Amino acid sequence: MDKTQRGRLAEEYFMQGYCCAQSVAMAFTDLTSLSLEQMKRVSHAFGGGFGRTRGMCGALAACGIILGLVQKESGDIQKDKTELYEKVQQISALFEEKFGSVSCKKLLEGVEDAGEGGAPGERDAHYYASRPCARYVRETAELFAEYLQKQHYFS
Repeated sequence: MDKTQRGRLAEEYFMQGYCCAQSVAMAFTDLTSLSLEQMKRVSHAFGGGFGRTRGMCGALAACGIILGLVQKESGDIQKDKTELYEKVQQISALFEEKFGSVSCKKLLEGVEDAGEGGAPGERDAHYYASRPCARYVRETAELFAEYLQKQHYFS
């Protein structure tokens, strides 16, 4: 699957009602040992900037989830953490360079009803038209696919 296909798949999941984190994570399930259902559950709390707190964008958080699942472990905890954290920092820097921030709150600045609270916005035509999230999800999946390919996780 190329980067454009992964991006489209992530956007399709988002348009079906899944959160940003689920949408991106689910588009990479095939690289992991998890089922689609498990990936959906593992990534669910990361939507809305981590449980709708508007912290780090869930689409970016999904990249960290996937990296944690595909990163080979050497058995040396310090070395493994260092390697994983370096990769997370790399993808975070690419994301911030592309979108201007890693913060859900900043990315949704000026979007009506993008505040805090537990209840997500009703997924209707207005919701999708009023926020850039579908684009962030698609472009993050594309960016991440390109990153993983350069890191030789797949060809």
